[in-house]
Amino acid sequence: MTERKYGFGVLGCGVISDTHLEAIRSLPNARVVAVCDTREPSARAKAEKYGCDYHTDLADMLRRDDLDVVNVVVPSGLHARLGIQCCEAGKHVICTKPIDITLERIDSLIAAAARNNVLVGATHQSRGFSVYKRLKQAVVEGRLGKLLYGSAIVPWFRSEEYYSDGWHGTKALDGGGALINQSIHYLDLLIWMLGNPVKVFGWAENLGHEKLEVEDCAAAVVKFDSGAQGIIQGTTCTYSGHPQRLEIHGSKGNVVITGDEIALWEVEGEPVEVHKEAGRKGGSADPKLGMQGEAVQAHAEQIGDLLAAIDEGRQPKLNGQEARRAVELILAIYRASETNQVVDLPL
Repeated sequence: MTERKYGFGVLGCGVISDTHLEAIRSLPNARVVAVCDTREPSARAKAEKYGCDYHTDLADMLRRDDLDVVNVVVPSGLHARLGIQCCEAGKHVICTKPIDITLERIDSLIAAAARNNVLVGATHQSRGFSVYKRLKQAVVEGRLGKLLYGSAIVPWFRSEEYYSDGWHGTKALDGGGALINQSIHYLDLLIWMLGNPVKVFGWAENLGHEKLEVEDCAAAVVKFDSGAQGIIQGTTCTYSGHPQRLEIHGSKGNVVITGDEIALWEVEGEPVEVHKEAGRKGGSADPKLGMQGEAVQAHAEQIGDLLAAIDEGRQPKLNGQEARRAVELILAIYRASETNQVVDLPL
């Protein structure tokens, strides 16, 4: 890490922006110089909270000489368009999930970054949680043996009120529903563990919300290039909502993670761990991290890797192409549902 301190602008001042702002503020080589939102009261309040300037026009913020990186946390369907604007101003970009809602837009953003000699990255913070890093290490080291199958189950609930903000659950700005917004983190983890999807079939439907134009329930089966099979279930209509679950099974082991906590660790040659209460508290947070929490730390790790990539002249680990993979799988599930056919990947 160099001694340079990078100036950040956060684009979008909704609820999730606090996690990103806290993550940036925790990095020794980063500082928040400005926030931007078209809603002036929201921008002003966030600026007061974090001790920085605010703007209501992105073009104004991009003219700042002290701005190096823009963290994009606006509605999903605006990520690429606004990210391209940042790239063309010579600023590096990091987007919250999904990097955008169409492959064409994602590819345009990646191309804009390359054209302007800047980097584009994304945050899929679940990869930074200690429990998933532990599982990934076991997979990479081959301790689970030949990978056979896995599943990502997200049985969540979202109220009708949740979808009344003008963008959640819309095709134009959310790109879909339970898969591309809520479940994408766990599809990303499934791909991270099992490899690139090559075939998919599934359904994506609205089963539990009267006026929703996108899916609140989806199910799919996937074949990966590793030879492994996968099952995906993503919902926002589960009665009372339940913790998400990721399972990875190999010829030498089984791992089940519920609510971001180990429920079963059964790997050849290792002590068996069974935690029946896993997920009951709604997720994991390492008490050693204090008020910051593991989610903020995981965001900070990925934002910090973007800065390290700038210093080292390389791509970030979670670059545009890497973030594109989960979106492509989700779009393939949508296509399979619409056509009632098995879909081959890449699209």
